[in-house]
Amino acid sequence: MPNHARNSMRNSFLICAIAWAFPAALSSQQYDSVTSRVIAPGVTHKRIVQLSGPWRVNLLEIDLRQPGISLRGVKAKDSFIGREKVSSMVARYTGSGKVVGAVNTDFFNVKTGESENNVVIEGELSKGVTVSDSPYDKFNTLHSELGIDWTNHPWIERFGLKGTITYGTHKVKLDGLNFRPPYENYTALYTTFVGDSSPSDTLHRDVAYVPLKFVSRNANNLTYRIGGSVHDGSRASLSTGGLLVAAGARRNELRAMARRGGTIRVTTALVPAHGNLRTVVGGWPRIVRNGRSIAEYSDIEEGTRPGFSAGRHPRTAVGISREGRTLYLITVDGRRESDGGMTLVELANVMIQLGAYEAMNFDGGGSTTMVVEGCVVNRPSDQAGERPVGSALLIIAGDRLK
Repeated sequence: MPNHARNSMRNSFLICAIAWAFPAALSSQQYDSVTSRVIAPGVTHKRIVQLSGPWRVNLLEIDLRQPGISLRGVKAKDSFIGREKVSSMVARYTGSGKVVGAVNTDFFNVKTGESENNVVIEGELSKGVTVSDSPYDKFNTLHSELGIDWTNHPWIERFGLKGTITYGTHKVKLDGLNFRPPYENYTALYTTFVGDSSPSDTLHRDVAYVPLKFVSRNANNLTYRIGGSVHDGSRASLSTGGLLVAAGARRNELRAMARRGGTIRVTTALVPAHGNLRTVVGGWPRIVRNGRSIAEYSDIEEGTRPGFSAGRHPRTAVGISREGRTLYLITVDGRRESDGGMTLVELANVMIQLGAYEAMNFDGGGSTTMVVEGCVVNRPSDQAGERPVGSALLIIAGDRLK
């Protein structure tokens, strides 16, 4: 690492240390020390230390009823592909209000930065999955995700894509938006959000393609015009605005659409339905339901593996209070003698102690990052410091769109 990068990282942690020298520690029955400060109306940052862990926890407690507070999911580099540090995503934010806090969110492809689950950014569904895009899931299933609507109401659900392609009087199921399911027969749509061509299939399958010409968009309803004939391959250009992709028996439906020509309508939504969601960010797995820990069942419910669920690792997580008025974002440091990390069961118990009635795990390990007022406040476990990740959740104060 260049010297200027080392100095920059060292100075970043020094700034955080200075900022925390002033608040007095609060007494706590559960913890050895708790320090707390309000960083914006409705947003409190706490540091919690429990020496018996040893655990070092950073918590952002957010009053979702506070006027001007909003939560926005962001992709690295505002792109389908790419990785970026959370601190960089915070620094380049140019929307209304000010970013006062942020954490990393979804698991991602380490080579490309592509998120493994559904992606909704400012109301637009840009990736829709019918099973998680994770290579580590023991069985193909949907993973838990955090959804937030435009009134700041949060949900934790295993959201899945419900999509339909309509051409003439015929309807075809859409199995993926900017996503190819791992099963044999499927139809998927690729949009220009992924770049200038469809990504190569990680399972090395040839599929049938039909190019589409973009016509219009109304919320998550898209209209295209068939732009050519069917051809086979592993990837294709998106220069005309879209691609329909089909595999297995679904190729026949694609050929029928191409022969008919004209326009098609694509309708997409996430189920369970919770109205117009502003933000959806993925994670894995849910760890608290109805005020009780379910982390001990994650291997059989969401396909996690014991090394991940029962091992002590750095963690990032989100929790929701019983009445849905408070959001809890936490990071747990790990992989050092002074920072033990947590199992999912330990993480769930801490979330319940903090006030969470529902909670789920985000990507952790070296990805675990919390930024407060532009400063990385936790201790990333990678030797190089903060890791570039695939996505983040920003806490905005003074958002005029709220």
